[in-house]
Amino acid sequence: MKKGKAAAVKTTDASRLASAKAGRKRAKVGHSTMTAAEQQWTETTMNPPPMPTAAALVVAKDTSGSGLTAKPSKRTKLAKRVDASAKPTTAVDRVTEASLEWKSVALPTYIAGGDDEIGGMLSLQEIDGVDCTWEEDESTGGRILKFGKPQGSKAGNVSKKRSKAKPASRSQLATPEVDPEEEEVDDFYDTVNWDDFVLVDEYSDEKAASGELVSIGERLRNAEALEEEEDESSLSMDEDVDVASAMDDSASEVGDDDEDYDAGYPVEDVEDPDVDISAWEIYGVHADLLRALKHLGFSVPTEIQSKTLPQALAGRDIIGAAETGSGKTLAFGVPMLQHIAKRREKWTAPTGLILTPTRELAIQVKDHLKAMSRFVRARVVAIVGGMSLPKQERLLNSQPDIIVATPGRLWDMVSSNDTYLNQLRAIRFLAIDEADRMLEPGHFKELKFIFKAVNETPLQPRESKRQTFVFSATLLKDMQINARKPSQKAMKRNQGKPKPGSMEDLIERVGFQDKKPAYVDVTQSEATARTLVEARIDCLANEKDAYLYYFLVRYPGRTLVFVNSIDSIRRMLPMLRLLNVNVFGLHAQMEQRQRLKNVDRFRDTENAVLVASDVAARGLDIPRVDHVIHYQIPRSGDLYVHRSGRTARACQEGLAIMMVSPEERKLYYKMCEMLSKDISPFPVDLDLVGKLRPRVDLAREIDLKEHKMNKESHDKNWFKKNAEEMDIELDSDFMSSSDDEYGGKAPQTEKHQKQLVQSLKARLGQMLAKKVMGRGISARYLSSGLISDLAERLTDTTNTNAVIPTLLKESALETAKVKIGSKRRK
Repeated sequence: MKKGKAAAVKTTDASRLASAKAGRKRAKVGHSTMTAAEQQWTETTMNPPPMPTAAALVVAKDTSGSGLTAKPSKRTKLAKRVDASAKPTTAVDRVTEASLEWKSVALPTYIAGGDDEIGGMLSLQEIDGVDCTWEEDESTGGRILKFGKPQGSKAGNVSKKRSKAKPASRSQLATPEVDPEEEEVDDFYDTVNWDDFVLVDEYSDEKAASGELVSIGERLRNAEALEEEEDESSLSMDEDVDVASAMDDSASEVGDDDEDYDAGYPVEDVEDPDVDISAWEIYGVHADLLRALKHLGFSVPTEIQSKTLPQALAGRDIIGAAETGSGKTLAFGVPMLQHIAKRREKWTAPTGLILTPTRELAIQVKDHLKAMSRFVRARVVAIVGGMSLPKQERLLNSQPDIIVATPGRLWDMVSSNDTYLNQLRAIRFLAIDEADRMLEPGHFKELKFIFKAVNETPLQPRESKRQTFVFSATLLKDMQINARKPSQKAMKRNQGKPKPGSMEDLIERVGFQDKKPAYVDVTQSEATARTLVEARIDCLANEKDAYLYYFLVRYPGRTLVFVNSIDSIRRMLPMLRLLNVNVFGLHAQMEQRQRLKNVDRFRDTENAVLVASDVAARGLDIPRVDHVIHYQIPRSGDLYVHRSGRTARACQEGLAIMMVSPEERKLYYKMCEMLSKDISPFPVDLDLVGKLRPRVDLAREIDLKEHKMNKESHDKNWFKKNAEEMDIELDSDFMSSSDDEYGGKAPQTEKHQKQLVQSLKARLGQMLAKKVMGRGISARYLSSGLISDLAERLTDTTNTNAVIPTLLKESALETAKVKIGSKRRK
């Protein structure tokens, strides 16, 4: 057997060599000496190779009359399966690419992710109903693409037949390659009668005697029946399915904690609260949206809403400017939901697209619109970075009505998927929230490509023109404080173009279809909210921590502290935690889940501090923020307005305080000049600041030592890990105490540092346990001080300060009002 097999292989190789030589001879003479089969083979290839042998052509159907046919052979079941996956089993007619019915495809005007437009490509075409197969070329060692169409069908009709066919089940769609071991296992399962077996974990003598045992075969049949029912139900789902069942968690929500739209009950059975919404009815708002306004308690529209809705519902493009917390979200959200509520036909693409600069703002806008669409069959999704990409793809595939997105993540998904790109071109509404930040030069480069894609002509024409809404709190106002003037090169480059930040520049970049959009400006000359009280604290740069701790201790409440850098947040968080301050952090380099979790904790905690970068400055709606502290002066005037706008929202009062150091005086004066106001100083008890300063200094020292120790430990672990991977032995002085056999100076020093940190922490704990007494108060003689009721204050824990019991609880807002009022009277 071995000799015969070797001889057969040798003969086959000789025949291939002879046929190759004959092919080369015929190629020299010319193609006129080729047979009909050879001629057909050469015509159907894009790059004709040498003529293969008859053994290679035996799998194809004989259409040239050469007499070549496939001869059946006796093979095992496994061999037949392997051949079926490797060779086409259906007979095909080989055709040339010129004879196929090509269809032109619209050529995009840009390459996804690139700045340059396409050049050099003449046309782009596609074709349906053609089988493309790759075949090995023995002479070159590569592969050749060949076209063919199934026998008895015309190119172009195959796709129609496929569309009418019955959808295949999951088991039919999966066609993995067959492995010999898996084939044996499959045969074993087919030969076993599983009705005679039960699961070991469920077996017991009692169940066997009572006949309660369920066989494995019955379980398998039940599982198959359940899977078929699920497939049928998913295929038969249409637009009449209830909203609560159609919108599952994986396709309609961004976070894992979100709930369904209707909370498990039909919308018709919800009892509407007794709220007068007649002020909304005059604008022609849909009845379902009026019900949602009742449940949200919005009885009267705000100023920006009352001036925007009539023109927006009439189809006008809007450019709106309103102070923070004035209800801009509903100003552009109600027209979108109104269009969805009145729509009768089945939608095939998203109706609205809302772009926001931050992830938190996008999720917040999504939540607000979701609450407004409670009684409307509308699906609102958020597409933001930091989330699972497959889950975000499922959200886009769920055919949402409104997409709220950040530009970066949206363009990453759209630029690599033509389906998403076509849907983007067909949107009916485009809204840009916090537009001054979004349209700043040098920021959000993806906006250029998104605007270009949105303004392209869609494959299917829209029912009407697209509406565009642009909103911000500081839009088109001269709020920027530039440290330097633009260079001459930049001025020459922008010559002939609209001035950056002007109305013409905005209209040109966004691509308004209404050449004269309606401009609605309800901002005041002060730029900040009317109910906002502003003050400042003058201090040295190295004393800001002490003054901040003094303010947090004396005026507890929900306080938002803004800094200019992420390093400042990382430095302040451990220091404030050592001082027993309930503090959270928020910056752009945090994971998205942690960012959302910190915002929720800050929102749910009454006396909490959130130290944040400018990522929390825009649009973030946290109710009842008592104080906003500018630990460092913002770099621009509009940033100051947005930061301060996190308090005093929805006509409520709030306090914003700037901490000004001598180095920041110049920038502070520019800020006051831009705001056209003089910010009054905030009253500070310097004696209490001096008594609290040792605590802050000690906490800062502990944090510095711990940071140094952690950094050294991290560096050593890094060297140790890489040395082990490279099989290198480190010096004993470099190793940690656990690896040093002789106990050198380095381990002793490290141990000493840890003991020193522990002793400092114990000392800080003793300091924090003591109460702070104000000036003129004697701890020995309670009745001899300036406060006559000192004994009552020390025993009263409800009305006095927890750290400074000699002081009654007081509001920082009222203190600032008294100080400002007295200054104005003077």
